[in-house]
Amino acid sequence: MRLISVDEMKQIQVDILKDIHQFCEANNLHYTLIFGSLLGAIRHKGYIPWDDDIDIAMLRPDYEKFVASYSGKNGAYRIYDYRNDVDYHHPYAKVADTRTILEERTSMKDIGINIDVFPFDNLFDTKDECNQFIKSLDRFKKKFRIKLVKPGKKNVWWKRILIRLAKATQIFWSMKKITEKEYEIVNSLSNENAKYIGVAVDPEIGPAYRSVYPRTMFEKFLKVPFDNEEFMVTAEYDAWLTQMYGDYMTPPPAGNRTSPHTLSKIYWLD
Repeated sequence: MRLISVDEMKQIQVDILKDIHQFCEANNLHYTLIFGSLLGAIRHKGYIPWDDDIDIAMLRPDYEKFVASYSGKNGAYRIYDYRNDVDYHHPYAKVADTRTILEERTSMKDIGINIDVFPFDNLFDTKDECNQFIKSLDRFKKKFRIKLVKPGKKNVWWKRILIRLAKATQIFWSMKKITEKEYEIVNSLSNENAKYIGVAVDPEIGPAYRSVYPRTMFEKFLKVPFDNEEFMVTAEYDAWLTQMYGDYMTPPPAGNRTSPHTLSKIYWLD
């Protein structure tokens, strides 16, 4: 087993994104860096120093075309989608390097080093309608997070007990069933010209609410530096980042500069 450092993992993620970027350009699909990756690109011209993943997003029609047709140029990259993979249950896609394994402290089967691909769905013409719709999905988001979390040694004893008790309340729900139920509601959306779009399927309710933005977000794009490469961002990055994070150009206090992810072990499949 050859272990992979976090810095090497980040380079593998950038290589995946380079391949996705080339695929999207060749197939007239539009994407933007999103969430912490968009923030990192604007504030740090690359990764947020204490972050360790890459997120991109597409409008739902381009997202569906991408999920249906993407194939990595070198044969090592594979797309994961809950509809096509029996052990993958996230409500958004991932593209992973199948030569690697990224172990995470969750209840889902580990896959390779990957990047996240989120869909922006057409929502409604008012923010109140958008928020009410996202609120209707929260019961599924809570169920999914309970099923996903895995009690471990890093949790104090009483927290491990609480996690197990919470998981016991969801014994009759599988993660795949939860995602399918959430998508039954999301698939009811029908206004292709809705004023607002958003990442309705984000597993976290807060980011789902704050992602809601006018559809003009996907009308113009810029190419910006990210580490030693250049990738696409929405031209309206400033307004979107301000809505998502507030004063996004000011880094958080030193004590809060930690990764939110649950990485355990990263290695090559030899």
